[in-house]
Amino acid sequence: MMRRILTWLPLGFTVLIFMGYLLLMLIYARSLFVFPLDYDQGEGFELYDGIRLARGQGIYLDNAQFPFYASNYPPVYRLMLVPLIWLFGPHIWVGRALTFACTLLIGALIFLNLKFKMENGELEGARSQFSIFNFQFLISLIAALAFFAANYVYQIAPLARAHLPMVMFAVAGITCLDRAFTSTTPNLKSLGIALLIVAGFTKLQAIDALAAGFGYVLLQQPRWGSKALAISVAITGLIVLGLNSLTGGQFWLNVVAANVNEYSLEQTWRIYREWFSLQAPLILCASLYILWDVVDAIRYRNLRRISVWSFYFVTGCAMGMLTGKWGAGPAYLIAAIAAACVLTAKLLLRIREQGLKIGRHHYAQSLIPLLSSFIFLWQAALNLHVPTSGRIFSVVATVLGVSGQSSYSPYPYYDSIGYTQLGHLLTPQDLIEAERLVQFAKSVNGPVWSEEAMITLRAGKDVVTNPTQLYNLAKNNTLDTRQMIMMINERRFGLVILKAEFYPPDVLEAIGKNYDRQYPSTKMNGFDYWLLTPKTK
Repeated sequence: MMRRILTWLPLGFTVLIFMGYLLLMLIYARSLFVFPLDYDQGEGFELYDGIRLARGQGIYLDNAQFPFYASNYPPVYRLMLVPLIWLFGPHIWVGRALTFACTLLIGALIFLNLKFKMENGELEGARSQFSIFNFQFLISLIAALAFFAANYVYQIAPLARAHLPMVMFAVAGITCLDRAFTSTTPNLKSLGIALLIVAGFTKLQAIDALAAGFGYVLLQQPRWGSKALAISVAITGLIVLGLNSLTGGQFWLNVVAANVNEYSLEQTWRIYREWFSLQAPLILCASLYILWDVVDAIRYRNLRRISVWSFYFVTGCAMGMLTGKWGAGPAYLIAAIAAACVLTAKLLLRIREQGLKIGRHHYAQSLIPLLSSFIFLWQAALNLHVPTSGRIFSVVATVLGVSGQSSYSPYPYYDSIGYTQLGHLLTPQDLIEAERLVQFAKSVNGPVWSEEAMITLRAGKDVVTNPTQLYNLAKNNTLDTRQMIMMINERRFGLVILKAEFYPPDVLEAIGKNYDRQYPSTKMNGFDYWLLTPKTK
C-alpha cells in the first residue's frame, strides 16, 4: 500500500501544480474581462470587424479612402463574434470571452483525444477502469493542463484575437481525422476536412494543420484523399474568388498580399531557441514518439502507421519559420505545443503498454508514473510565470525565488520568457487612465485618429485607420496615402492618439506638421499614449 501511495503521489502533486497554472490563467482572464480598452495592439480592430459585420457592413475596404480601414484576416472569427455582439453589445470582453472559451476547448480536445484512444483498445494490456485514480486519466488530464500552462498560450488565451480559435478548429479537425482512421467512425473524415478548411478561413497560419491533415489522409486512403483535396481546393478557390469579387479585390490585397512582410532569419532562430527553452520536455517526448512511429513504419513497411499527430507536430514546428516575418510572433508555435502535449501523453501510455505486454508490471506500474511526473514537473518549471505581489502571490513568488523580479516593469509579474508585454495583471490605475483616454476622445468634435480602436469605440465614434495594416501596405508599395494626408493637412481630426507610431512615414510626417501635444501623455498598461490636437492656424 505504501509503495502504491509513493508511486502515485508525484502524479497527484503534478496535477495540483498544473491546476495552479490553470487558476492563474482564470485570474488573468478575469483581469482582462473588466478592462475596456486594448490590452494587446489589434484586439479592438478584430472586435470592430465583428461590429461592422453585425451592422451588415463589409470589412475588406479600400484603405486609400476614408475611414482608411480594412481587416487583414479571414472572416470566420469575426463572424463568430456577430451573434455575441447582438446579444451582449460591442464590448471587448465579448471577443476575449470567445477566445478564452476556444482555448479551454482545445484543452478539452487534447484530453478527449487521449481518453478516446484508451477506450478503443490502444492499451489492450491495461484494461483497468477509467477513473481519477487511473494512470491513463491522470496523464490525459496533465497533458491538457500542460497546454494551458504554456507561456505562449497563457499570454494570449484571454485576448480578442483569432489565433487560438484557429488552433481550436485545427485541433478539432485533426482529432476527427485521427478517430476516422483508427476506429469504426469513418464518417468523421469529411467533418475533419471541413474543420480544417474553417481553420484556414479563421487565420492563414492554419496551413500547418491543412498540410498535416491532407498528408495523413492521402497516405491512409489515396483515392478518397485525392478527391477530398480536389473538392477542398475547389471550394476554397470559389470562396476566395467570391470574397474578392464582392470586395473589389480588397480581400486578396488585405488578407494575402499585405501579409507578405519583411523577414528576419535572426528573429526566427531566436524564437525557436526560446520555444525550445520553454518546451524542451514536450518537444523531446514528441520527437521520440515520432521516431517510434517512423521505426514502426519502416519495420512493417507501412507509412500508414504514422499518427496524424506526428504529422501535425512536424508541420506545426515548420510553421515556426514564419515567426521571422514582421508582425509575427511565437504564437505561431502554439499548434506545435498542442500536438506535443498529445504526443507526450501518447508516448508515456505506449511505454506503459509495452511494459505490461512483456510482463514487467512493476516497471509499468511504478517507474512509468514516476518518469511521467518528472517530465511534466520539468515542463512546469520551465514555464514559470506568476505575479509577484499580493497576499498569496507574493508568498508563492518568494518560495519560487522570483520575488521582486519583473518581466514588464513596473508590473509585479515574472515570466521565464524574460521581457514580455503580455501576461501581467492590470491595476486600478490602468482603469482610471483608460477612462481618461475615452473622455478625451469624447470631448472633441469630428473623428478621432487613434492607433487603438477601443478608445474611439468606447467614445461612441467609428474607427479611423488600421495602423499596422496601413504600415504593411505602405511597405509593399500598395497604399495610396494622398487622401489621408490631405485630411490631416486640413486638420479634420479633432484628436490624434499615438502609441507605437505604426503608420507609414509620410503619414507620421503629416501628423507632426499639423498636430501638437497640448496635453501630457497618458501612461496605461505600461505604454505612453500621446494626445495630439490640431495646431492653431
